Amino acid sequence: MGRWFWLYLDKIRFGINSDPWTSIITILLYSVGMCVISDIFSMEDKRVSFLSSALFISSTAVCVSLSYRFMSPVFGLAFLLSVLAPWVIQKSNKFILPVLLGSAMVALSMGAYQAYLGCSGLVIAGYLLWQLYCTEVSWRQIGQYLGKSVAMLSMGGILYVLLLKAHLIIFHTSMSSYNGADSYSLWNTIKELPTTIKNAYSVFVMYFFKNLYKTNMLQNYKIYWLLFALAGVIIVIGFIHIWKSGRIRALCFLALTLLLPVAANAVMLVATDTGVSIQMTAPLALIIPILVCIASKAARHIKISTWARLAGGFAFVIVLWGNIYQVQIDQNAMYEGKVAASAMAEEILHECAEEKCLDPDLRYCIIGIPAGNRLFYVSDAYALANNYAMVGVGWTDPDSSMKSWRGIFHYFCGTNISIWPSSSCAAELEEADIAGMPAYPEPGYIKQVGDLVVVKVS
Repeated sequence: MGRWFWLYLDKIRFGINSDPWTSIITILLYSVGMCVISDIFSMEDKRVSFLSSALFISSTAVCVSLSYRFMSPVFGLAFLLSVLAPWVIQKSNKFILPVLLGSAMVALSMGAYQAYLGCSGLVIAGYLLWQLYCTEVSWRQIGQYLGKSVAMLSMGGILYVLLLKAHLIIFHTSMSSYNGADSYSLWNTIKELPTTIKNAYSVFVMYFFKNLYKTNMLQNYKIYWLLFALAGVIIVIGFIHIWKSGRIRALCFLALTLLLPVAANAVMLVATDTGVSIQMTAPLALIIPILVCIASKAARHIKISTWARLAGGFAFVIVLWGNIYQVQIDQNAMYEGKVAASAMAEEILHECAEEKCLDPDLRYCIIGIPAGNRLFYVSDAYALANNYAMVGVGWTDPDSSMKSWRGIFHYFCGTNISIWPSSSCAAELEEADIAGMPAYPEPGYIKQVGDLVVVKVS
C-alpha cells in the first residue's frame, strides 16, 4: 500500500503494543504537531492556540486513529512530519537545505500514511493566505515561499516514490489495489486532474454539509453552516481589505481560499482511484483550526467589536463541545460492542467445552456476526456512532469476518483457537446444513464435522 516506513517504525517499537502507552504517544505527537502549526502562524494569543488545537485533537479523525491500537503512533508521526515540513521552509530564509529537509519529511510522512499529504498542503495554503492578507509582505517573499513549497512537495513526492520502488524490488512484492494504491503515476495524476479536483470538492461538501461521517453531535443542527458563514464574512472583509492595496493580490487571495478543499484532499490528486475512509479525514478536520488561526491573525488588522469576537469564540467553543461528545459516543460504542461480543464469545467457548469440542487442534468456522444476534445488547447511543466504532458489526465477507472473530476470541477472551473463513470450509458447511441450524443460544447451534467446529451466531 506504499507505506514502507511502517517496517522501521515497528522495529523501533520492538513490535510491542501496550495500552494506554501507545495512545499517549499518539496524542502527544498530534499535540506537538498542533504546537508547530501555532508557531507557523506566530499565534500570540494562547487562547486561540488552545482552541484551534483542541478542535483538532477532539475530532473523530484522531479518535479513529486511536482505535487502530497498534499503529496509532504511525498516524501521529505522519501528522507531525506533515506539518514540520512547511515549518522548516517557513523558518529559514535559505533555499536548498530547508527544501531538502522538508522533502525528506514529506517522503517519510507519506511512507507512514499518504493521506496526511493534505495536512502539508493545507498548512502551506493557509500560510500563503496569511501572507497575501498582510499587504506589507512583498510579492518577492510570497514567491520565495511558494517556490520553496512547490520544490519541497515535488522533491518529497519523487523521493517517496523512489524509496517505494526500492522496497518493492527488495521485498519482491507489488502494489495493492487497496484504495487506489496501485494508481500512482505522474501521467495518471495529470490526466485525471479535472475528475480528482471535482471529487475533492465533493468530499469537502459531503464531510461538512452532507454528513458523510458523524463528526459532531451538532452537525444535524447546521453548526458547520454557521461556522462557514462566519468564515465567509471574514474572507469577504479580508478580500475588501486587500483589494484596497492591490486587485491582483485580492484575486489571488480569493482563488487560494477556494482551493483549500483541494489542498486538504491532496492525496486524491496522487492516488486517483482512492476513496475517502474516515481515517483519511485528518486534513479535513484541520481546515477549521487553520481558519481559526487565519481569522485570529486577521482580526488584529480589522476593527471588530468585542461582542463580535466573543460571539465568534463562543461558536467555536460550541463546535468543540460537539466534537468531544461525538467522540464520547464513538468510544462508548466501542466499549459496549466489546463487552457484548466478549460475553457471547465466552458463552460459545463454555458450550464448546461442554460438548467436548474445545481443542486447539480443531478448526472453527463462525457463521454470522455478533450484532446479528438478538442477544447482542447495546444502548440507543450505539446507533449514533460512526461505523468504525460499532464493534460487533464488522464486515460480513468471509475473510474479514474470520479476522473479526479471531480478534474477539484471541484478544478479548485470550483463547487460542484456529478460526477459518467460510470460503475455505465449503464442503464441511454443506454437510453441516447451516441453513437448517438454529442460531446461538438455541441447542444445536454448534456442530462438529470432522475436524471443523461450525458455530452459527446469526
